[in-house]
Amino acid sequence: MTIMPHLLISKGDVAEYALLPGDPKRVHLIAKYLDEAKLISENREFTVYTGRYKNTEVTITSTGIGGPSAAIAIEELAKCGTRVFIRVGTCGALRPGIGIGEIIVPYAAVRWDGTSIRYVNLAYPAVAHPEVYQALIEASKNLGIAVRDGIIISDDAFYDDLKALLKWGDYNVIAVEMEASTIFTIASLKNLKAGAILAVDGNLAEGTGKGDVGALEGKELRKEAQKAVEKEIKIALEAIHLLSETT
Repeated sequence: MTIMPHLLISKGDVAEYALLPGDPKRVHLIAKYLDEAKLISENREFTVYTGRYKNTEVTITSTGIGGPSAAIAIEELAKCGTRVFIRVGTCGALRPGIGIGEIIVPYAAVRWDGTSIRYVNLAYPAVAHPEVYQALIEASKNLGIAVRDGIIISDDAFYDDLKALLKWGDYNVIAVEMEASTIFTIASLKNLKAGAILAVDGNLAEGTGKGDVGALEGKELRKEAQKAVEKEIKIALEAIHLLSETT
């Protein structure tokens, strides 16, 4: 039996459907929503659980920060049988008027990362699979949770040129995060299905999200962001249930 070198998983350990938070701590949070949740492995930035949601088997795997580790997660999960991936993460808004605590379902990502270009030329688009995107939108409506859709950008450098990053907002790119473009690109190339759902935890265009807010205001904003994370988890799980019923 072949064991993957980073996720420490084998065939039979993981499900056809996977949720991909970045933070390993969020894996434990999501696992609480599953029945029969079983910890499969913990290694470096990767924590893996498999359980059931409404009788659909689901795996949860943290990807760590950025494209390189996200690519490892996708590659090793796919080798063990996973075919549908939903990133469950956070992002920073790039346009004024997008509030902390909002939820974004992107249908495409600007490839401002360094990993996906090692797979294919930048002319190749990073897009969510339409079935996964539609399932996320439908799930949000079924749960009565408002979401915003649009194009995001995946940026490798967290502490980079803020002015250059905000320029993308002028092109109606609504948020920035670090993994979606890699996940979308690899999934498309390998005939897999991927999507993403993101909780807004700061608005760079308005000066929040990089420690610029006061202590009290910052605490309240973090509460809103955490509530949004819990909502996006529910949406993502419901989307997987919908996908399992139609595929």
